[in-house]
Amino acid sequence: MPDFTLPQFIGILAAAANIGIAIMIILLLGERSHAAWTRVRLRAEEFVALKAELEVSAAESERAVQQLRDDIAGLQSQVQRAEQDIEALHKRHRETDLPMGYVSTPVDVVDRRYRTWRVVVRNPDLGADAGSFSHPAYRWIEGRLFDVPAPNMEYAVETMQARFLARDGYTVEPARERQGTVSIETAEAI
Repeated sequence: MPDFTLPQFIGILAAAANIGIAIMIILLLGERSHAAWTRVRLRAEEFVALKAELEVSAAESERAVQQLRDDIAGLQSQVQRAEQDIEALHKRHRETDLPMGYVSTPVDVVDRRYRTWRVVVRNPDLGADAGSFSHPAYRWIEGRLFDVPAPNMEYAVETMQARFLARDGYTVEPARERQGTVSIETAEAI
């Protein structure tokens, strides 16, 4: 065995202790760096999963937005068609005397000695609950035309007022003159 002096032996022990401490530090740093690396790797995996989730969500949102745009375009075209239909109905209404499209002559007041006077009879109460513009009851709101033979307009209005009473909600007034032809049908007394 080699001979060491005490200072040499203490120096060797100190060197060995320093090497041991260095190895322990290296091992501790290795463990900590491994733990830190594991934490970083797990966070990175979480971020990758979150990114994929956000990409899927963004793609779904883009599809939903595109679907809504398509729906809006379809609704806009429906609104445009409805507005065109409304304009066509308004035009047809302006060109037609009344929605019923006929003029009635009460047969029990026909007197061939007099000229006929056109009056309009309205009753908004009858058509209020009709539910449809094409329903016959609804047409009472706009009025129905009657050609009444009489010596003058006042007498024609009075004759129709006697038939359609104000207490029942009817109003009778002279019809305004319109351009165009109207088909005339004679109806039975109402």
